[in-house]
Amino acid sequence: FDRHELLIYEEVARMPPFRRKTLVLIGAQGVGRRSLKNKLIMSDQARYGTTIPYTSRKPKESEKDGHGYRFVSRGEMEADIKAGRYLEHGEYEGNLYGTKIDSIRAVVEAGKMCILDVNPQAVKVLRTAEFVPYVVFIEAPGPETLRAMNR
Repeated sequence: FDRHELLIYEEVARMPPFRRKTLVLIGAQGVGRRSLKNKLIMSDQARYGTTIPYTSRKPKESEKDGHGYRFVSRGEMEADIKAGRYLEHGEYEGNLYGTKIDSIRAVVEAGKMCILDVNPQAVKVLRTAEFVPYVVFIEAPGPETLRAMNR
């Protein structure tokens, strides 16, 4: 994660209690970030929520907007990316995908903690008084555990 210029040490000070608005799960690919996010949300849907990713791809027959993805035109998505309205975005098989900052705000405004499974670079954008992120790094299991899991 050095290439993302994240702080590895931060001064800590005692503060009065306050409600965190976002929980950011980061770690290597395959460590279970998405599984942990889904388990937390299912454990208390009134307390936790997450965003619905946006995509420029066309919906499949069985898909509805807002269930799994928000479907928008490529032009609209490119304009919003250029305007800085996305926390993160990328392209896969010719289609754009991304997490819109307003979708995080919508979860927080609904009174829930927004759980995000994002690229470490996104933490830089979230480190504001508006989002007050609680960042959890999920370490990969040791080699013995990995071998056992793969059996």
